[in-house]
Amino acid sequence: MTQDQTNDYAFQARFVVDNAWRLQAVQDDNLLSPSHGCFHYAYWRDKTSEFADARFQEAGATLALLSLPQFDDARAAGRLAPAETLYQGFAAALKCLSRQQYPDGCYDEWYKGERGFAATEFTTIAYGLAARLLGDRLRPTEQAVLIPVMTRAGHWLARRHDRVKANHEAAAAAALALAWEVTGDDTLKNAARLALNDTLRRQQPEGWFPEVGGMDLGYCSVLLDYVMIYTMITGDQTGLPAMRRLFAFMRPYLHPDGTISPEMGLCLNPYVSRLGMGLLSAFDPDARAMVMTLRTRSPGIRGLTPYLADDLRFCRWSHLPLAALLLSERFGTAEPNAAPIPIGWTIHDQALVAAWHSDTIHVYFSPVGGGVVRVFRGCALIAEDIGVSLIDGGGGWGSVGYDSTRTLSRTDHGLEMESSLRPATFFYPSFMARLVLRLGCTFAWSSYLMRKAIDAYRLHAKTAINQSAAPVAKGKNDYGFTRRVEVTGDTVRITDILASRGAPIRRSALALAHSLGETRADGPSSAQSWRMVKTITGDGGATVEVSPA
Repeated sequence: MTQDQTNDYAFQARFVVDNAWRLQAVQDDNLLSPSHGCFHYAYWRDKTSEFADARFQEAGATLALLSLPQFDDARAAGRLAPAETLYQGFAAALKCLSRQQYPDGCYDEWYKGERGFAATEFTTIAYGLAARLLGDRLRPTEQAVLIPVMTRAGHWLARRHDRVKANHEAAAAAALALAWEVTGDDTLKNAARLALNDTLRRQQPEGWFPEVGGMDLGYCSVLLDYVMIYTMITGDQTGLPAMRRLFAFMRPYLHPDGTISPEMGLCLNPYVSRLGMGLLSAFDPDARAMVMTLRTRSPGIRGLTPYLADDLRFCRWSHLPLAALLLSERFGTAEPNAAPIPIGWTIHDQALVAAWHSDTIHVYFSPVGGGVVRVFRGCALIAEDIGVSLIDGGGGWGSVGYDSTRTLSRTDHGLEMESSLRPATFFYPSFMARLVLRLGCTFAWSSYLMRKAIDAYRLHAKTAINQSAAPVAKGKNDYGFTRRVEVTGDTVRITDILASRGAPIRRSALALAHSLGETRADGPSSAQSWRMVKTITGDGGATVEVSPA
């Protein structure tokens, strides 16, 4: 393996370098165009969007970082455009961002007239980090554009909160700190501290922070990133104890290969921190141990797919792996001195997640997400069971979906969850819904009221809707579902009991009820309830036995 393949920080940075051409290809480079510098291809080129999503402009920060001398070797190898070309792409992107900004400092992201909190803070963070890392290579012409952009965005953020998602409050602290660094406006630094305090007050007893009324493991990483950016910029270490508690919660649920189970969260976000964890590693031995692991081993594509795979996310987040690499001298490098992960079950009842660890086997169980189970032997994923789904008579029912009200109990050798299968509704806004949204966001005050209504729905339904592919469980409770997970030595046994509250379940429908091995089914062609026993051995072998319960 090459160094890039064994060092995850180098692997992710190289991926960005080798795909920088994608960013250049989707940027409007016509000097005569009113959208010159825009990265939102669907807006400026295909005309399938009526407005430009400002989050695409974060790609400009990536081009700025790629213009630095640290990437000259890639240029010399023909893998990267000339530094001046990349810097000019950044300059055009910054000017375009300034044109997209509302006079009061905010931007649109998901819909026209949104005046979004996330769009304002994340663009501010991207360009603030670019300015910090460019240093004296940020030219006066671009500085003259950046300062008023950051000033307006900073003062807009300073007057607002987004408490529906804790990671947004944390990001506001980072954005305001960076705006202070760029502008020298001390009122922005004070506002950053207030945003941080607002975030820290909502930490749950188990260590995590609420996202849309629930827990999301991926957004724990996002929050960690931005609290640690705030800490780096300001030197204020107030948030360090909370971040250490957060990472202590996260650590048992990080897979040995550096990934996570997306079902351990409301938004199905499988992102794992690299930058925040690295910055924390200077203060926390557990984080330092994980960073040292990532410096010697990479999950490869599995590690970057959650936030770099498609053009939208690549534009948004591709500056982060570069920033992590450029700031890596701040990471802890001493011996880890990390406490070992406890052998046996680790359970967090409030978050409704669990994991089993031994010297050889690691089992990750997501009751909150419908009972998904993943089994690792060392760093190798050897088996996964993605809950239970039934399609019978034209209807579809599933166990997967966020529900923190499921019950979890201990057994002699493991854990047992009780749930149900319900029709899953996936959110797709209708034409009328889009029209109401468009008209309702004509003015700043009406946009504010629309956002309040959307957030109220998200909190009620416990779904991020436009930021998640997760189903929203609705409708009649048609099937009872019990799952027991037991670990004996290197053998994992999953026992499911599926019971109908109406018509009997046809045996043929059970083909979708598991994802492991070959099925051995006994009994009639249909029954009111079925038992499925799935046995996974340490070498990855699996058998499934199905019989009437």
